[in-house]
Amino acid sequence: MGYTDSTMQHLLRSLAFSCACALALALIATPLAAGEMGDSMAANIEDVEGKIVQLAEAIPQSKYDWAPSEGVRSVSQVLMHVAGANHFFASRMGGAKPPAEAREWENTTATQKDAVMRLKASFAVIKDTLKSADLSKATKVFGRDGTVADFGLVAVGHCHEHLGQLIAYARSNGVAPPWSQ
Repeated sequence: MGYTDSTMQHLLRSLAFSCACALALALIATPLAAGEMGDSMAANIEDVEGKIVQLAEAIPQSKYDWAPSEGVRSVSQVLMHVAGANHFFASRMGGAKPPAEAREWENTTATQKDAVMRLKASFAVIKDTLKSADLSKATKVFGRDGTVADFGLVAVGHCHEHLGQLIAYARSNGVAPPWSQ
């Protein structure tokens, strides 16, 4: 049985398309090596760090005790919560133990200088931990079985959550995020 030229062209195009799809799926499904994953999460943390620190520096000290309503964290409390949580996440991923007083940081009104200093130190700890951690190591993640990589993803999400909160706080106080100007 002979094939026409158009049938042969159709079969060859279909075969080429199928091979391209298979290659694309193989590339997508190739997991990142643990070091690449840690480096990727650390780079994401570095990006969000830059924005949170810029907001901490742009929001005037006089607004650090501002909160959108009663019972909600103030600007200072959010900044200090992020700093304390970064230490907590790093320690759960095999990094250094958090400073003993870190749990109480968010219950104080920090100065702008202190908030920026603690944020930078906490981001340095979490980035270093992500770059050196055994991401495949099993651990509990808020009571569930997981891995150190799961904790890294929670840390990244946590930072972005509070970045969004701080953007809203800044804009509510007439401060535009510095990177958007």
